[in-house]
Order: sequence, then C-alpha cells, then structure tokens
Amino acid sequence: MKTQGLSDAEIESRLAAPGAGVPWYVRLVMRHYIGPCVAAKADWAAETQRFVDTNAAILALAEKMDNGQLQKRVLVPRLRGLEDSSRYWSAAMTLEHLMIVGTGMRDIIIRLSQGQVPPGRADTARVKPLGKLPAQTVLANYKSFISTLMPQIETAVPPEKRDGALTYAHPWFGGFTLRQWHWLLAQHNAIHLRQLQEIAARV
Repeated sequence: MKTQGLSDAEIESRLAAPGAGVPWYVRLVMRHYIGPCVAAKADWAAETQRFVDTNAAILALAEKMDNGQLQKRVLVPRLRGLEDSSRYWSAAMTLEHLMIVGTGMRDIIIRLSQGQVPPGRADTARVKPLGKLPAQTVLANYKSFISTLMPQIETAVPPEKRDGALTYAHPWFGGFTLRQWHWLLAQHNAIHLRQLQEIAARV
C-alpha cells in the first residue's frame, strides 16, 4: 500500500478492523498444531529466557530512536501473527501494546495457577494502544515493565503449579493452559520484535 500523502485515518481505513484476527487457515494451524504440539510442550525456563532476550532486543532498538522516531507511525509489511490493524503503529505504540498484553497475560497465568478462570473473554480489539503518551514516558514505563513482570510470574507460579489443566480461551488458539499462555507471552514479544525491526528500518 502506498501511504505517501495519506492521513493516519485514511491509512487505517484501508486496513482490516481491530479484532479481525488472522485468516481462518492460519487459525486452523494455530489451534490444531501450534497450540497442542508447540505451546503445550514448551520448556518453561526456555520461554522465560526468550521473553527476557526479546525484551532486551526491543529495548535496544527503542533506545536508539529519538522522540520523533519513537512517535512516527510506520506501515510495516504483513508479518506472521500480526493483525492487519496493528501494522500501522509507531515504536512507542508497539511498546504500549506490549505492556497492555503482557500485563493481561501475567494475570491470566497467575489466576489459572490458582485454579481460577479469569473473568470475561480475551479480545484482540481491546488491547490496541492509544498512542497518546509521550514517547519518553512510554519508554520509561517499558523499562519498569520488563524488570518486574517475569519475576512476578516466577514468584506467583512455582514449578509444581505450572502444569494445571485449567484453560482460558484465546480468540485464535482456543483454550490455553497456563503453560501455553506462558509460551504465548514470549511468542508475542518475538512477533513485535520483528515489527520493531521493520519500523526501525523505516524511520
């Protein structure tokens, strides 16, 4: 899509609506292969480290940008696992989204470990960034977020509680156990690291 001369609203109008998700055939793979064969068998320690490593890479990219670059919205190519409506974000918006989703997934993981099904339903349309905070505020908040979130999970969910059968539904994957949600926390980071790399190459 050519974006030169188009307003933000015009670009957004040409993308799928928030919450539209991914194509049906991708969801089939997610539900019947990735969920049961990859996420369910993920090594907890390895996924914890992947979360830490992707956060470090994301932060390194963001810290190289000035305020203008952090706030500049960029239309990135279609990426696997990224909703169409999420393709036109700034780096700051991406960090904001990671904090919204990461906090939500933390709460899901902890609740499931306590034998509680979280209230409501997961909805990708409700976790989009507003993009109204100053870039440096978002960056500072992100630094705090990545230093505290995983330790909170590790403290609240000891090894003997990490394989519970209770599930909470993801709109694309279906019912996920806390181990699968923990895998998704790291996988979600990896998707948006790729997005940040695309943004950084274009600002």
